[in-house]
Amino acid sequence: GVPRTVAGLEGQWALFGLGKFGGVAMGYASDIELLFVYSDGGQTDGAEPLGNAEFYDRFVRLLAESITAKREGVFHVDTRLRPYGQSGPLACSLESFCRYYGGGGAAQAYERLALARLRAVGGNAALGAQVERLRDEFVYANRKLDLQALRELRMRQLAEKAQAGQYNAKFSPGALVDLEYDVQILQVTHGYRAPKLRTPRIHEALGALSELGIL
Repeated sequence: GVPRTVAGLEGQWALFGLGKFGGVAMGYASDIELLFVYSDGGQTDGAEPLGNAEFYDRFVRLLAESITAKREGVFHVDTRLRPYGQSGPLACSLESFCRYYGGGGAAQAYERLALARLRAVGGNAALGAQVERLRDEFVYANRKLDLQALRELRMRQLAEKAQAGQYNAKFSPGALVDLEYDVQILQVTHGYRAPKLRTPRIHEALGALSELGIL
């Protein structure tokens, strides 16, 4: 059946890109990082009703399985940047999104920073735009950046991903991960007064940072 809200309205959903996909900077073997948000709780109106949470969880699972590449590991679907990561449901309700990323929510510093790359890519356009506006409020209006937590995460990445004495183009000091973090941090730091910086697109963000004299 069709997912319905508790008020009987047809449920809506929206799909978002994050990371390189959200930033429109996909490369060879980039992960397709996705976040799925649905409008409200309730259940389907079929002969054997399903709760909306279970319905959309199955939907996301099917979506991930349907995207295949000729070689294993190329364009792998990654849903780990959802609220509560691998411990949370594959599909996130709008209420859960607001609780997790809003003021006093449980989101970690790197998860809030990752929202700078959130971009609506499918589903209901109105819900997609609503979540993007909420993102702007949670990330750019609040400007709460725990730089110490981000530094500690970066040091863990360095220890786990880069071997001593060998250069890693992604994880070594000054490599791609540092550049990406720096761009996102500058976007969040200055985005509250410079709307041009509130873009998920990496190349647009770099251009705006240069135009504004920040870089």
